[in-house]
Amino acid sequence: MPELVPSNNHTTPSIVLIGMAGAGKSTIGKELARKLGFGHVDTDHILEAWWGMDLQSLTESLSRDRFLAAEARMIQSLDIKRSVISTGGSVVYDHASVEHLRSLGPCIYLKAGLPTIEQRIARAPHRGLAIAPGQTIEELYAERKRLYERSADMTVRTDTQSIDACVAAILDKLRAYPDVYPS
Repeated sequence: MPELVPSNNHTTPSIVLIGMAGAGKSTIGKELARKLGFGHVDTDHILEAWWGMDLQSLTESLSRDRFLAAEARMIQSLDIKRSVISTGGSVVYDHASVEHLRSLGPCIYLKAGLPTIEQRIARAPHRGLAIAPGQTIEELYAERKRLYERSADMTVRTDTQSIDACVAAILDKLRAYPDVYPS
């Protein structure tokens, strides 16, 4: 049997996507990974596998603080190269998690306006949103917006352009890293 040998690109950094639920992290992440020939990792799916339940059930069974702690522990255990990492929207609450993600590769804030976020969340109300009891989507959006901006190396608007245009904008921004992400 032939020996499995990792690709010579095993040191290529990942690309991390952050943003609100409904911003397009999973959809754009999959397409970006396909274009780059990278793997795609959705951290919400890792949490689901880790806990053995869907994200909605997980957020309902844990307090918000316990969910955020579980997410932070999982994020800080990641050692992923040459992948596009689509994170959960709440990842930015933990500074150590953000720093760890930034060590894996550039963080790109996928930004969409509040009306778009509200509309997309309404279409998938059981997506497992980490939201405080009684908190509105508008309050959550305002709370997280500055955290995303502070955590990001770059920002791409996702509500004013197509998926392909978003991917092209990300690829264009990655030209700032020519030694790592050649065009």
